[in-house]
Amino acid sequence: MTLDYAWLLDPLYQRWLLNGISTTVLLSLLGIVLMFVIGIIGAAFLHLNVRYLQTPTTIFVELFRNTPPLVQLFFLYFMLSDIGLTLTDPATGRSIPLFTGFTCVVLSLGLYNGAIAVEIIRSGLLAVPSQTVEGARALGYTRLQTFRHVELPIGLRLCIPPMASNIVSLIKTSSQAVLVAVADVMYGATQIMLETFRNLEVMLLIWVVYLVITGVAVLIVRRIAAAVRIPGYGS
Repeated sequence: MTLDYAWLLDPLYQRWLLNGISTTVLLSLLGIVLMFVIGIIGAAFLHLNVRYLQTPTTIFVELFRNTPPLVQLFFLYFMLSDIGLTLTDPATGRSIPLFTGFTCVVLSLGLYNGAIAVEIIRSGLLAVPSQTVEGARALGYTRLQTFRHVELPIGLRLCIPPMASNIVSLIKTSSQAVLVAVADVMYGATQIMLETFRNLEVMLLIWVVYLVITGVAVLIVRRIAAAVRIPGYGS
């Protein structure tokens, strides 16, 4: 058996792959941003025992963390339109989905991995030494000031290693975008396989592409961890 990558010389296939890689990276970046926003806010609600928000946050975490991300994606993409969340196209007057496939993928990635991030960040907050928190309170910091200026900065540093795994998981999960017709790298790969029938060669290439993307992400996280490390607190 010999591997034939002659199809890579085709400009059309090159464009599909490059556009797909850029879409995958953009999906991942937007998902990571949303993940951190959800993770920080949710962890703050739980850690500070915010009245009336602690229970909804716990329900959110359990709901999205313990259900498959593919089910969540399909719910956002198919079910929201079925329950009436649509827009009217001013040009045609027809109803169109409220969210595009791209938006649904970003929301799915952010919600699923954000629910996991809530617990990761919360574990980092709980790992902050009690003496450090008590020292801040002794200096006159309010509970919110202590959280903002002491607990959160230290807690985020302490949770970097497990957060790296969550980021890698998010990048890998982004491959589900192909199932809602988003032109990511898997979508381009599928189109190439349908035209060339070089399934093994295409999938080996996509395997390498995801290895490179996740490898770069892990390297960036490690550099950030080294740059923000506080002596005596690990990370």
